[in-house]
Amino acid sequence: MELSLSAAAPANTHLTHSDQKLVTHPPTGSVKELVSAGPAAIYHPSEETQTVEQPLVAITTWVGRSQSPDFPRYVAITESAKNTLKTSFEAFQSQLSATHPDLASKKYGFTVEADGKLKVLNTAGQLSTSETQRLTDLLNESTDLKAAASAFRDASIDMVDADSPWSGSYLGRYNLTKENFASTIDLAPLLKRSGSVPPQEFSDGLFFNQLAHKGELATEETEAAMLERRAAQRFSAQA
Repeated sequence: MELSLSAAAPANTHLTHSDQKLVTHPPTGSVKELVSAGPAAIYHPSEETQTVEQPLVAITTWVGRSQSPDFPRYVAITESAKNTLKTSFEAFQSQLSATHPDLASKKYGFTVEADGKLKVLNTAGQLSTSETQRLTDLLNESTDLKAAASAFRDASIDMVDADSPWSGSYLGRYNLTKENFASTIDLAPLLKRSGSVPPQEFSDGLFFNQLAHKGELATEETEAAMLERRAAQRFSAQA
């Protein structure tokens, strides 16, 4: 499209002055309300507002060892040791019923101390001080039971050391030693058959659950000490 300018158009054009005055009209309806509404919000900046930068904090996380490939073998050894312990304890209980029926009727636990001696645990509160001592003496007079209990303790410690804190059976979360075994594991509940005691009591007596309830949690330091000790014994506690 072309725009054509005529040469005949006047060069100067004068507008005629008008005497009519302009009159303003106030807004009506919603327009009037919008004009008089005022600002929706007033921002008052704070003079004390500052940008605070938090210092960076380095967090070190201990992961721990992976499960040893020999772990299944240690589990089998521990299970075999438990079966031997169960047989020895049943023989002891049978003899106890024949010679000391008053003690055989009482409910009690027992464990192994660091020196290999058996210790009676009056878990049900049914034993007097004198009965606890008598039962302790009788337990330690049973050489077969003492040997079986110590063998199970040592095998279970090997099993825990061979496991991982973050994979496998998670037994490696705990630091189990000869020194803290007696305060962690009651051997008597481990020998109970399913259905012979209430379900909750049976569950609480399981090896892992006893570790979870009473065991000492492993740390980077306890794992390092364990691995150093095991290295001297040529024990495979790592993958």
